[in-house]
Amino acid sequence: MESWRCWMLNIKKSLFSLTLMICISAISFGQEVLTLDSVLSKIQQHNPELKMYDQQINSQNALVSGASAWMAPMVGVSTFMTPYNNFSQPRNQQDGSFMLTAEQKIPSKAKIKAFENYLNTQSAITSEAKAENFNELRAMARSTYFDVLIAQKQLNYFLKNLQILQNLKKLAEIRYAYNKASLSQIFMMEARIFELQNKLSDTEANIQIGKIKLNTLMNRPKNIDFKLDSLKDYRLNELNKNVSDIVENRSNVKQVDAQIKSLALENKMIASEAKPEFSIQFDHMITYNNTMPNQFSLMGGVSIPIAPWAAKSYKSKLKANQFDVAAMQLQKESLMNNLTGMIKSQEEKLANIQHQLQLFEGKLIPALQKSYDVVLLNYQENKEELPMVLDSWKEINNSQLEYLMLLNNYYQTLAEYEKNVER
Repeated sequence: MESWRCWMLNIKKSLFSLTLMICISAISFGQEVLTLDSVLSKIQQHNPELKMYDQQINSQNALVSGASAWMAPMVGVSTFMTPYNNFSQPRNQQDGSFMLTAEQKIPSKAKIKAFENYLNTQSAITSEAKAENFNELRAMARSTYFDVLIAQKQLNYFLKNLQILQNLKKLAEIRYAYNKASLSQIFMMEARIFELQNKLSDTEANIQIGKIKLNTLMNRPKNIDFKLDSLKDYRLNELNKNVSDIVENRSNVKQVDAQIKSLALENKMIASEAKPEFSIQFDHMITYNNTMPNQFSLMGGVSIPIAPWAAKSYKSKLKANQFDVAAMQLQKESLMNNLTGMIKSQEEKLANIQHQLQLFEGKLIPALQKSYDVVLLNYQENKEELPMVLDSWKEINNSQLEYLMLLNNYYQTLAEYEKNVER
């Protein structure tokens, strides 16, 4: 009688679990489904960190239009050749004049053009910095997306295993009623079920954390729920490419190239300081004595930057600029060398993991599944004990989990590889 009650109670629990899963499936049916490409597209469009670069580019482009501006004219007023006691004399005996002055410096056209070309390169540097930042965010999104996908696979696997353990527990309870199983075996099954339920809870939390991270990258409300579209295939057929071409087209390498170009134009801008600049000054004198005529003065001037005491400044800047260019060239060489090494090593790692995954899928897991099926059949026919079934189940369970961990390792390496080849 007691075993019958336990049987009915377990049936009710199973029906409740089945109903709950159906409700959850019905709720999730209307959820938004996001592919990896759609996630990356939303990040590119809406991430505020990337929009910040757009504003910086607009700011730098706005400065270019002001590169050809001249210095503001100087105006002034003063007295000219006026004695100290001049205003104590009668008006017709006063000397000196009231003077109005205007001065304008005329910059060198070569200097203006050099400065304008230099400013034009700044937005190109920022544009490549934006591309590099998007590449970082894209790699982060891929890594998180893969984590959630693997967690979803683990969740489905745990749910399947939970059903298996619950069925085994029911079978053990029936056998216990006929003295074919021990009470300790039933308690062992309960412990395994509770352990699996803890893993389910932890996996569900990891899925929600991953979705929050993706919503953050897409600049959306953090509580929006969605489903991820599973990847078609993890196998890659595009690993054997010309690595040098890939590295040359990397945004951070292009950013270094843009910085080198900017330094070259800065060099021209510094060299233009050796060009002379002109100035013109006009003075208008209004005499205090009405009997004397008004006067004017017109003066043109030119700077002499080749004077030794003045040339010292721009010559030292030119020498420093050359060292900066050499340093940037070495930085580019180091960057390309490191990227090439990482790409080639990741290609080898991906190929090795891919081979291991194929062994898991084609041989190891199917063999363990057959072994478990045979042991379970023998147990159902009273030819094996429950511990043997649990040991066989544990072996295939561990193998499945190891496979999922290896698959996640492959995806994470793939995310890093895609980051390094920037695609």
